[in-house]
Formats: sequence, C-alpha cells, structure tokens
Amino acid sequence: MTTSSNQFTTDEYVLAYHGPLLYEARILLAENWTESNTLLGTTGPHYFIHYKGWKQTWDEWVPEQRLLKLNEEGFAKRRQLLEQQTRKTRPITAASPAASSIKGKEKVPKKVEQGKKRTRESGIDTEADYLKRPEVKIVIPDILKLQLVDDWENVTKNNQLVILPRKPNVRDLLEEYRNYVLATKRSLDRSSRATSLLSEIIAGVTLYFDKALGNNLLYRFERAQYVEQKRLNPDKGMSEIYGAEHLLRLFVNFGPFIAYTNIDTESLNILREYINDIMKWMIKEQKRLFVKDYETTTTQYQSLSRT
Repeated sequence: MTTSSNQFTTDEYVLAYHGPLLYEARILLAENWTESNTLLGTTGPHYFIHYKGWKQTWDEWVPEQRLLKLNEEGFAKRRQLLEQQTRKTRPITAASPAASSIKGKEKVPKKVEQGKKRTRESGIDTEADYLKRPEVKIVIPDILKLQLVDDWENVTKNNQLVILPRKPNVRDLLEEYRNYVLATKRSLDRSSRATSLLSEIIAGVTLYFDKALGNNLLYRFERAQYVEQKRLNPDKGMSEIYGAEHLLRLFVNFGPFIAYTNIDTESLNILREYINDIMKWMIKEQKRLFVKDYETTTTQYQSLSRT
C-alpha cells in the first residue's frame, strides 16, 4: 500500500544505490512497513524496484534511503560517484605523484593508517574495498533455467504457490547432497579437513538461504504465504520450510550476495565449484526435488496478496 508520507510513488523513475554507484530504476511497488507487517525488522517506506536494463532477477525491495529523485541534483551525485570510481580504479603511472610516493617509500600519515585499521576492525567496507571485490558469476544450467521460467509463470501469471512445507526441504536437500559427495568422493578426499570444508559450505549456503529468503527470493504474490509460515513456524528457519524451487532462486542471486562480503578469492572459487556441483546433482534428482504441481490459490488469498 502506498502512503502519503512516502517521498516516491509507484511507477516513478528514480536513481537507486546499488553498491557504490547510482542506477536508474522504476518503482513497481511502494509500501510503508510497520512493526506489524515488516519482514526484515526494518520499518518505514520501502520500494520494490526494477533497475533499467537489468534482468528481472535483480528486482528488489529497498528502503527510502537508497533512492534519489531523477533530477539534476540526482544526476550530479551519480556523476560524482562515477568519477570517484574512475579515480579509484585508474592504474598508477610511473610519472604520477602517487607512483613517486611509492618509489620514495613515503610514509602514510599515522591518522590515516589508524583510520584504515578502524575500518577493518569494525567490518565497515570503504568504496575502494567494494570495488576490489571479485566479480562472482554463477552460471545456471539451461535445464534449470527452464525450471526457473516455469516457476515464475506458475507464481506470477497463474497465481499459484509452492505447497509448504516442502519435502525435502532445503536443509534436507543439502544434507542429501553432502552424503552424496561423501559416498562418491566427488571433489573430496577422505581427510577430515576436506570433510570439514564440505560441512562449512553446506552450513554457509543454508545460512544464506535463511537470511535471503524474505528479502530477495520471494515474488510479491508469495509474501502473504511467507508471513503465514513465519507465524506457524516461529522457531524454524525457512530452510526447513522451503525447498528446491527457492534454493535455485538463491543460486541465481548468489553473485550479488557474495559481492557484499569479504570472502577471499580462493574461498570464492571453492564456493562457486560447490554451487555448480550442487546444481548438477539437482539436475540428476530433478523429478524428485522439484514439485510437479503448484497449488491454486483462493480468491481471498489473491485479494490479500495485492493489499
């Protein structure tokens, strides 16, 4: 529902922060989240936006603080951020003052060093840190892309839902994969270190799923169902409720999620390999893991989901 206190309205074109830069976007939905209806623990105006020229999988809910008006002031801020990024990423030439400082081993002022240390210790990333993060690309196999398309049509066009709770759920599914790897020795030796690494990967993916579902993995039509599941299962993680359909959506969005972490390149490559292997296993078990028939919703639910 749109409220008069919101600075932005449905169908308005805006500039939206994504990482360190601003991008043009269109507001698809505008809602005022309160203590009674918030799904993320944050209140106030929130907007579901689509980034211009980006795939629909990047659509997301954002708070009002991440939006600027599409006007000259907004464009000026966008240019400023772009110029800052260009300066940060421009290579240092031999004749540049920065290169001279490096050659002369010029000391960095102590205050700056302390500032950087505080930033690292507090876990706050600077813009330069963000730009240095490795780009993450998760390639979805074609057969699973078709699964995603069917899933999208069932929910958004046919007004249907995945019947919950799912069996197997995400937690069970990932545990099955873990046992499969151990049994077949795929990409894994018998050492305790390798076994521990696999367990860490499984635990990490499960944690990402639980954290990301309510904010990033649901279509608007599924929100009422999600709220109901939270009410019925207050002590359970959503990885114990949802299944393969929503886990696959996580893998589609995994790149942007990882971009906001401080994961190192080696760990990133290992994680990517395991995600690719999980998807290969899901293809083998596709008929068993994914639901064949979605649930047709009532008129009452459809009305509720649009309020």
